[in-house]
Amino acid sequence: MLKNKKALAMSVLCAIASVGFVVSASAAEQTMHGNLDEVVVEGSADVLPGGMAKAKGSVGLLGDKEVMETPFSVTNVSQKTMDLFLGPNEPLDKALVGVPGVRASGSVLHGDFSLRGFRTNGTAMYVNGVHGVMTQFNLPMFAMEGVDVVSGPNSMLGASGVQYESNTAGGIVNARTKRAGDTDFVKYKQTFSGKGSFGEYLDVSQRLGENREWGVRLNTELLNGETAVDEANMKAKGIAVNIDHKDKNSSTNFFANYRDLDIYNGIRWFKLANSGHTPVDKNGNPTLTRPDGSKVDKDIPGVTHLPSAPDGGKNYSAAGTWKAGYGWFATLNHEQYMNDNWTLFANFGYSRQKLNQNVSPNMSSYWITDDAGNYDFIQTNSATPQRSYYAQLGTKNKFETGALQHEVMLSTDKAWRNRNGSDTVPGTRYIGGSNIFTGSAFQDVDARYIGYTTRPNNKTSIWGVSLLDSISFGKWDAMVGIHKHAATAKSWSKDSKSWGKEIKSDATCPTYSLSYAPDDHVMIYGNHAENFDIGASAGTSYQNSGEVLPPAKVKQNEVGVKYQNKGAMYTLAYFDIDQANNVSKDVAGYTKPFLVQDGKVNHKGLELAVNGQLADKWYGMVGIAYLDAKYKNMGKGNEYKNGVRESGQGEWSASAALEYKADDNFSVIGRATYTGTTPFYTVNYNTSTVTKDSKHLEAPAYMVYDLGVTYNTKINSTPVKLSAMCYNLLDKDYWTVARGDQVYLSTPRTFFVSAEFTL
Repeated sequence: MLKNKKALAMSVLCAIASVGFVVSASAAEQTMHGNLDEVVVEGSADVLPGGMAKAKGSVGLLGDKEVMETPFSVTNVSQKTMDLFLGPNEPLDKALVGVPGVRASGSVLHGDFSLRGFRTNGTAMYVNGVHGVMTQFNLPMFAMEGVDVVSGPNSMLGASGVQYESNTAGGIVNARTKRAGDTDFVKYKQTFSGKGSFGEYLDVSQRLGENREWGVRLNTELLNGETAVDEANMKAKGIAVNIDHKDKNSSTNFFANYRDLDIYNGIRWFKLANSGHTPVDKNGNPTLTRPDGSKVDKDIPGVTHLPSAPDGGKNYSAAGTWKAGYGWFATLNHEQYMNDNWTLFANFGYSRQKLNQNVSPNMSSYWITDDAGNYDFIQTNSATPQRSYYAQLGTKNKFETGALQHEVMLSTDKAWRNRNGSDTVPGTRYIGGSNIFTGSAFQDVDARYIGYTTRPNNKTSIWGVSLLDSISFGKWDAMVGIHKHAATAKSWSKDSKSWGKEIKSDATCPTYSLSYAPDDHVMIYGNHAENFDIGASAGTSYQNSGEVLPPAKVKQNEVGVKYQNKGAMYTLAYFDIDQANNVSKDVAGYTKPFLVQDGKVNHKGLELAVNGQLADKWYGMVGIAYLDAKYKNMGKGNEYKNGVRESGQGEWSASAALEYKADDNFSVIGRATYTGTTPFYTVNYNTSTVTKDSKHLEAPAYMVYDLGVTYNTKINSTPVKLSAMCYNLLDKDYWTVARGDQVYLSTPRTFFVSAEFTL
């Protein structure tokens, strides 16, 4: 078996070596390197053996902290892991599956994933500690050198945010931008992936000044071509710059990025319909129309079991199905060292993003209407331009009171977001039907819509203040913190063309922890953390579109133990989380459901993580998670959900990313990802409402394997890093449950090769 694997690895390596000479004019990308020791600019002391995870990372207000000194479950994903597993046609969650609480559910269209069972994406992420500048769709990961994940809700550590679609209930996810290290370099990378996706990436790092106090890091991206899915195309262009300045009195970092991303024919979500009828108004007249204006009036058989997963390479999009967005954002971080014990800090962020073309099925999903896999395509067009702002000022102070050592942090911050909607023509319309096993039957239908008019949608703002005292006394550490915030939100009425009533809310969220370290290898901890989001905004699929719901409070209790020895770090954690629940509700006389708040969801579980050196020449990230997620305290009309497992939340998941490093130049990379059986509901046709008549189905468990190689060599005197990866090695077809009530079709076997030249 070992010989066969080595033969496979060497054959792939020969192929990529031949490509490396030819692609120099046309290919490059952001993924897949091998031995990235020279790329890890943050310093080897912070990186666990093998370089896949870091021993130190950002923990919100606490700043950079050692994992073994942090009383929370923390995973710091390195640039090497992102380079190995985050391909140009792969979503962000591919680089995060080594985090035990993360479950993959995203695509290149939507960077969704779940953390401890709570949906999140770019809208809830931080960049360099600044919240609200990223988006769900257009994530510039080519400019990032790692991601820090602090599991669990914590408003105090993460400060205030105005995310519009997901939340931070599952944890804080912070992306670190690429910065100039001690070594200057110019790197040029070419890539090929899918069926014809070529990329070019430039990475320039330079330190300047008499004492090299200034650093400049420039990254560019150019990507274009067909993905592994038939006739699905993706193109992107972006540029990012990071400028930093360091001296004995201060540290400053500025980051700015622009990216333009277009994806054609990439829709792979499906909803499973209850039995019923196409929608009618209160007078019984059909409301769904075809492009020619005729009405759709038919019975829906309904789904009683999930059809088997079809060929993952099939395309289900009509010609012109299109997501296009562009925008830029910037962050500014500054620390002023007043003396050895007193630091002032400031963080700022600005983002301007436009999802200017969103031509897709209604609610981004096709509707499977029966057990045979027949589905309907109901098209919508929309656009969501938005701007967001963030500002934070604070101070850190160290002092002693007797035997107690204190580090006190006080900060105040404010975030704003203005989000627009669109008035589009032709709006929602019924295109036709097909079958999941035959692929799209709509290639003769041009769904494209160019041009739209924008209108206000909602405005949100949140102001907060945080106070935290981190206390050390011998082998014990304690943390006591409190976060107070006040939020306002208001929605635009399309009918009255005016702003509605301003909704105000405020909350006080405590955080406290206690940890004990008997020696340098072991740390035992417990914590209580709370989060209070500003409240979800109803999307265009709801009757109350634009309305902001009451804030959803989240409370967590967690206990855990960490152990580090002989190059490996182990973390075992148990958590129990309660969150207020948002559900869809049908109301008589309305064609769309309402988004309302009702009851709670309870998530409790166990997580085990192992990072670092596993054996001689073997390195990796291993994560195993158990999750028990159930509804409770549901009100009238939803009582049937009480005690039922939450839709989209399976019990077991696991991932093992491994590297066999034969020598300094050659490595074999492999990864296995397991997702257990996952329950979900059927929903009412075209409204996505769960009712007591909804069927409680299950998506089967699946295992996916990835395999790759990396090789460092020289062409003439130029160092070259050659890489190859095969995602979904066995070409497994499977369903992933996404967003609770959708199933997402797997992507097929995908090949990726790259050549990186150090000039």
